[in-house]
Amino acid sequence: MSIMVKDRRRLFDDERGVEGLPVHLIVVLVVGVVALAAMVSAINGFKPQKTLTASVISVNSKDGNLLRVSSSGAGVVEKTWSCVVKVTDGDGAPVSGASVILHGLSGAGSDDTDKSGIAKINNTNAIKLNANQNSGYLTMEITAPGFYNYKNENALAVIRVD
Repeated sequence: MSIMVKDRRRLFDDERGVEGLPVHLIVVLVVGVVALAAMVSAINGFKPQKTLTASVISVNSKDGNLLRVSSSGAGVVEKTWSCVVKVTDGDGAPVSGASVILHGLSGAGSDDTDKSGIAKINNTNAIKLNANQNSGYLTMEITAPGFYNYKNENALAVIRVD
């Protein structure tokens, strides 16, 4: 029994058993602080997205968002078109670099906004009104970094007139 007591005393007097413990605690603490700093940095770097508003200013050099297509009989009518779109943020400030796409009725066109928030869509595919179709709509979709995507399914109205 005296040998056990002797060995136990040597164990408690020997500091080699606790040398690694403080080092391990410091390593865990440093790793934890680094992880916490990374999370705080990620949260601070997050910027909430803003909303976009947009409107078609003119179609084929006429104010408004209406494209008139002459009836030219009761058959299929194809028409090329151009338009100007203004994109702003929720505060009314112009949004530059936004991608604007107008599509529908078998036609499509796109452009990016300039520094004043204007997109001029000129290179378009011809839209098509079928024989029994007197009206239709083009859908406008806009994407911009830092903003929610914008979609308006009735952005440009197309009507057949005599």
